[in-house]
Amino acid sequence: MRIGVTDQGEISKELVKVFKDQEVVYVPNPASVIREKPEVIVHTAEIPFWESNSDPPKAWSTNTWMAINIARAGSKIGAVNVYPSTFMVYNGKKGYYLEHNTPHPLNYYGLSKLAAETGIASLGNYLIMRVGALYSLSYEGILKSFIKASFLGRRIRCPSEMFISPISIYTFAIILEKLIKNGIKGFINVSGPRTSMLDFCTKISNLFGNDVEEIKMPYIDLSLDDWLLRALGIRIDGREDFLRLFERKAVGEA
Repeated sequence: MRIGVTDQGEISKELVKVFKDQEVVYVPNPASVIREKPEVIVHTAEIPFWESNSDPPKAWSTNTWMAINIARAGSKIGAVNVYPSTFMVYNGKKGYYLEHNTPHPLNYYGLSKLAAETGIASLGNYLIMRVGALYSLSYEGILKSFIKASFLGRRIRCPSEMFISPISIYTFAIILEKLIKNGIKGFINVSGPRTSMLDFCTKISNLFGNDVEEIKMPYIDLSLDDWLLRALGIRIDGREDFLRLFERKAVGEA
């Protein structure tokens, strides 16, 4: 199988590792899709969370417009378009979001991803994943500032009334590989178990030995319900996922 990725960033590098028996090609634009003819295109290119919200035109250009145009080229050659979206297509008033729940984007990053979902789904032959809070030691997601501060031994302030469904880049890549190989299509939530931001921060502090301070903020629940993933026989152990990532870092694999 020939797998196309639309950037050469952290997620793409993990996909190269998990698809070690497959050919992974770089398809950053529609012309390269037509030339390389991948069977599957994983839309890994994105403007990350913080930058998207500070620079909406840049986010729209990459997260939405470029993704849809590459997907259109993929549709012409019969490729499956695989789009990693985000839990931020929801506003956090409900929690345990299911795939069919009505989106209400939390921010511009979520809006740019939701618009791309709509465009890509309209082409057919797609897999759209609403992904929980992705993290690694370097991924530019909502958890990066907490992980970086802990790594540096700084005191971190974390809300106890904010709930998320974290998942490491490493585990996400493994699950994505399984979904593609099994020919899964449609919408699916890909995330770890629901946890509070404070509990996640406590896990980090236990690892690095820094202090955690609980802060109060309005209740917000951005967790995803992974029932469909579990129905496919895929279960994520949040603690094991967290520890495995840092074990891999310690031996130079992450």
